Amino acid sequence: MGGPPRPLDDGIQEVHTYEVHTYEVRAPTELRLSYLHGTCDTTYGSRVHETPEAVVVDVDVRWDDDVEACNAMGKIDRIGVTLREPLGRRVVLDSSSGVPLLPQSDVHLVEFQNYDPRRS
Repeated sequence: MGGPPRPLDDGIQEVHTYEVHTYEVRAPTELRLSYLHGTCDTTYGSRVHETPEAVVVDVDVRWDDDVEACNAMGKIDRIGVTLREPLGRRVVLDSSSGVPLLPQSDVHLVEFQNYDPRRS
């Protein structure tokens, strides 16, 4: 990953987040997030904010400056986050929508994970 967002000239940090769709608990303090982004985007990392009641997650994705034209297709990707404390009974929230996320085991997207429209 490319690291955290870079400050702009005036010191303001520009952050673009994409909606996280599901999560998977890999270990008590490790989550793997599934998120949708454009095929011409670059992922710069993920962030997490923890409270005693919730874990708020987001993924920093930005349009590649070098790309002049893009196919406007979406792509599902995965990225990990490490928690300070075990997830336990806390709810996982998407930062861009505020919506609670479902665990990966509750969502069945297997048929779309390797979908390639050129083969349909």
